Amino acid sequence: MSRLKKFNIILAAVNAVLLIAAGLLTGKTVSLKNEYSSDSAKQAWDGEKYSYSQISLFLPTDNSLDVLGVYSLRQSVEEKLKESSVTADKDNPEGRLWIDCAGGESSLSMTGKLGSCTAAVTGTFGDYFIFHPEKLMSGSYYTEDDINIDRIILDRECSWQLFGSMDTVGMPVNIGNKVFYVAGVVESPDSKLDKAAYGDTPRAYMPFESLKALNESTVLTSYEACLPNVVKDYAYTVIKDINPAGENAVVVDQSGRFGLIKLIKGASEISESVMIKTKMALPWYENRLRSAELTARLAAAPIPYLMIIPAISLVYALYMLTKLAGRGARAIKDKAEERYQKKISEIYYKKHNEK
Repeated sequence: MSRLKKFNIILAAVNAVLLIAAGLLTGKTVSLKNEYSSDSAKQAWDGEKYSYSQISLFLPTDNSLDVLGVYSLRQSVEEKLKESSVTADKDNPEGRLWIDCAGGESSLSMTGKLGSCTAAVTGTFGDYFIFHPEKLMSGSYYTEDDINIDRIILDRECSWQLFGSMDTVGMPVNIGNKVFYVAGVVESPDSKLDKAAYGDTPRAYMPFESLKALNESTVLTSYEACLPNVVKDYAYTVIKDINPAGENAVVVDQSGRFGLIKLIKGASEISESVMIKTKMALPWYENRLRSAELTARLAAAPIPYLMIIPAISLVYALYMLTKLAGRGARAIKDKAEERYQKKISEIYYKKHNEK
């Protein structure tokens, strides 16, 4: 066996190993993207006229929002959109052009038919469950348009501790001197990563106005908007510009957060991305996403390096194919020349014999 043939066999084996490794790592990032989708509102609102981006703003407690603060942010967003001539569809001028939500957390003791528990309760404002569609086990979400604000959503653990069941829609929950009724029950995380972010405390969700009435110190520490992204990073810039907390806040573009190219580019910023230099506790769902994103970045980081040798090999293969094609072309040319000369010789011989 020639040296060149041995070299080609070894090169093919190395390429196969590298491509398999790159494929497995790419598969890991795709799996994380599917499991940790962070832009559900964008997916729901993307349309023919505008492509949307979903932006999250996380605020420290001492720079938090109340309901009036959310309305102020909404007004600021409207002014920004108007300045940029971003308008609703002419066929539906009264239609909504964008959506938002806000959230804040408190701890409450609650009692059900069979037991009691202390739960981490998220007070929701706006279209919260479009941005965070927790998996329903039973029942449904409440919405901002519901007349009754005595609705509460429990997670699986909370429902079990209060009632010993997950089939608890419509059941009364006593909190302080008030009664709330279960609208739905949502899943609790199962994976190790998700549990670390979620914590061991049962969780529940209720309208922010209800939570504020039960605990006056509750504030809104997250604001999220799904906006038309008319040019690159437009939506992100809008939220960053109206951010009331300046450098003390964290602004995150959730759109395409787990895209392979974005993960590869972000691999060089892993150290900076995990550092939070502001005095705040991020919501559990953002900590969950950050953990998954870090795992995805670590998986994506080696992919460009794994593809170096296959890329060089592809160039080498193209060079060899070009070289072989050149040899083939020359061989064809020589064969044609040989046939031509033979034909000429036959014609000459024939004419000579006729004479």
